[in-house]
Amino acid sequence: MVQQKADPSTLQPHEDEAIKEIVEIQRDCGFHAPSDGEYRRHMFWGTFFPSLNGMTEIEGPDIEIFRQYAPDIAAFTEKGHKPGETVICTGKISHTGKSSYIDQLEYMKTLVPKEQWGNIKLTLAAPNWVS
Repeated sequence: MVQQKADPSTLQPHEDEAIKEIVEIQRDCGFHAPSDGEYRRHMFWGTFFPSLNGMTEIEGPDIEIFRQYAPDIAAFTEKGHKPGETVICTGKISHTGKSSYIDQLEYMKTLVPKEQWGNIKLTLAAPNWVS
């Protein structure tokens, strides 16, 4: 089977609708910290690490580059899973000056009243996750 990546211009309206629906469900259930469900991300860290200077996203990495003792890596390798992509450090790490999460937050702000903007939940990757 050949996998194809969706054109972002055709994918975004579907993501927007899915996020709008899940936020409505959360609000109807009385959640105080609505989340976009990370629907725009293929991993919880989303676009953060690839958006940094000095980090490069690679396809089909060799399993040997991973720390085999890490519980999630051990679980995947025990099941024969081979990673499709990962992000590796290829230079000095620095921020580009623009967060890759800003657009996600801005969309969430269109879905909840202004007085609830401070309650919006976004998952941010901890720096030690990639170390």
